[in-house]
Amino acid sequence: MRHIRLGALFGIPILIHPLWFIIFGLTTLILAREVYPSALEDDGTATHVTLALASAVLFFASILLHELAHSLVARVYAIPVKSITLFLFGGVAQITRDATKPLNELLMALAGPATSMLLALAFFAIWALTGGATDRPLEVMLIWLGLMNGVLAVFNMLPAFPMDGGRVFRSAVWLVSGSYHRATSVAAWTGRGFAWAMMTLGFLWLLGFDTYVTGTPVNGGWMILIGLFLENAARQSLAQNRFVEALGKYRAGDLMVSNPPVVEGNVSVAALARGVLELNPRVCYFVERDGKLAGIISAYQMRAVPEAMWDATTAAQAMVPSERLHATSPDDRASDVLMAMETEELLHMPVVSDGRVVGVISRDRLISVLRQSGLVPT
Repeated sequence: MRHIRLGALFGIPILIHPLWFIIFGLTTLILAREVYPSALEDDGTATHVTLALASAVLFFASILLHELAHSLVARVYAIPVKSITLFLFGGVAQITRDATKPLNELLMALAGPATSMLLALAFFAIWALTGGATDRPLEVMLIWLGLMNGVLAVFNMLPAFPMDGGRVFRSAVWLVSGSYHRATSVAAWTGRGFAWAMMTLGFLWLLGFDTYVTGTPVNGGWMILIGLFLENAARQSLAQNRFVEALGKYRAGDLMVSNPPVVEGNVSVAALARGVLELNPRVCYFVERDGKLAGIISAYQMRAVPEAMWDATTAAQAMVPSERLHATSPDDRASDVLMAMETEELLHMPVVSDGRVVGVISRDRLISVLRQSGLVPT
């Protein structure tokens, strides 16, 4: 499903997954039909609905601030952040790579829960300053927002990787063991254990057992769904950790194809595409200007030009310019290259030294290394 872009904060794109509207609607509905009617019996439906909508908006704005805190700390450590997305289970900051030191990981992980706890304290402080009543609409909303942000902070600190608490746990294991890969494996398996425990509690409630945790069928169902989400995320983290460990033995220079096809920007698309696209639908050329990388033109860019315009269109006009490219150096780890390519959905990445293209590394080449290691099925 295509994400909806809301805008950007500090240069970080803010996206909404279409499924987010489901959780937004459910939250609003529960607040309007159950929470506020029971807390404000003397107020009418219009008040309950208005409070529900305002509460849902402010709560998801709080989740956005939670993820923004992670992102800003990541930027302090020069870790790029691709976007922040609100989706069915809350929000996620798409941080392009992990921290290189356990302390950095710890601070990045703690930033979100700390922000949520500060928001909880702020909402309760405003509630106290407005009189501390429990029977007026504004004060009841402030209490709910304070409680929910507190719950968000505490829940995220559970040591269930890849949640924030799981990342804190991983940083502690990393600090003690000195091994990032071992720490990731321990944290991910612990996360899977928590996920299975949550799903078990949810299923027990559905079978009629009182688990003292789920409370209602809705809560039991959510525990199962969240457990499934966490189990899948932890399993993917384990697979990714194995990939990173296997590729960590190589540098980009070890796996690149040297001397890739390089052309000048004034070459026509016709000269590059005609008779070639049919034979190699994944062909790509690097475009240089004054001996430096200027851009890349692949089959995708060539096909975007109508064939009738091939002779009149130059490679420089059709290429993706270098400022929009993600290049790597021969000394970069192959695992970092794969992570960047997966994040940016790239099939090829130029290997550049002193501004010149010295090679190209393809996603297929990296996958073949993983296949040889037995980590990817043939």
